[in-house]
Amino acid sequence: MGLKEELGLDQPIETIEHECLLNIVYTGTIFSKLSYKFFSKTDITDAQFNVLMQLKYSKQQKLSQVDLSKRLFVNRADVTGLIDRLEKGGFVKRGNHPTDRRINLIAITSKGLELLEHLEPEYFKEVNRIFSNFGKKDIKDLINNLEKIRLQAAK
Repeated sequence: MGLKEELGLDQPIETIEHECLLNIVYTGTIFSKLSYKFFSKTDITDAQFNVLMQLKYSKQQKLSQVDLSKRLFVNRADVTGLIDRLEKGGFVKRGNHPTDRRINLIAITSKGLELLEHLEPEYFKEVNRIFSNFGKKDIKDLINNLEKIRLQAAK
């Protein structure tokens, strides 16, 4: 089923480029809804999950809020609120930077690691389910094409 049918559009989409853009946006919306449904059963949001994943898999095990804002899919201004809520839940802790008192270093706690230990298998199971109809080459091609789109959009 095409996007025209999925959305119940009365007219065909005028250009293939516009149809592609609408497909990307609509797919992102569907992913957002799936993410909300998945994380609504947990103690955290998708954005908070992303913070914990960044901390768990960073080489330093600690990241500044500036570094986190660069790695996340949220606005820079939202990082402080995310960290506040995660710290209140006991999932992360703030620490001082060894040479710059203006910088907070954020580290995942054992409670945060335990939460990820529980969530990660279910999360990756859902990710794998979504892409189960694709071969590895198809997925790599999709990644490459989306990267090209992002590069062109950034010009």
